[in-house]
Formats: sequence, structure tokens, C-alpha cells
Amino acid sequence: MHRMLMLAVFLVLGLFAAGEALAQSCAQEVGTDDAQVYVDQCLEVSPATRPPCNAENPCQMIWDEISRGCAMLGNDAPGYCSDY
Repeated sequence: MHRMLMLAVFLVLGLFAAGEALAQSCAQEVGTDDAQVYVDQCLEVSPATRPPCNAENPCQMIWDEISRGCAMLGNDAPGYCSDY
């Protein structure tokens, strides 16, 4: 039974990793112009030294970083932060 559980866990983790690897880039998902807007916003608010603000990353990853950066800025956040 323990072996079956371990096999199931590895299968689920493998599928998750494969799904992440197959995720579209933000540029493919929304087009290069919109993706560049997200990248610019991300770079403006991200406190990370190596933020995921790259149009080749999935949009959700960029949006999550914008949301995180906006939350950290609080009242000093740019107006577009209300969209996230």
C-alpha cells in the first residue's frame, strides 16, 4: 500500500512539472504588446533582484509578482495595482 501511495505522489508531481514546462509564454498568451505592459509594470513594483518579469514566462507568474510587489508597496502602489 505504501508503494502505491508513493507511486501516485510521483505521478502527480510529474504531471505538475510537465504542465509547468508546457505553459505558454505571456507573449504567446496575450500578444507581445500586452505582455510588455505586464513586464514593465512588474519591473516597476517588484522588489526581487531577479524578478520573473519576462514575457517568456507565463502571464500568471508575472501577474503574481505584480500582485506581490503592489501589496508590499501598500499606499505607495501605482494606480494599476488595483487591477491585481
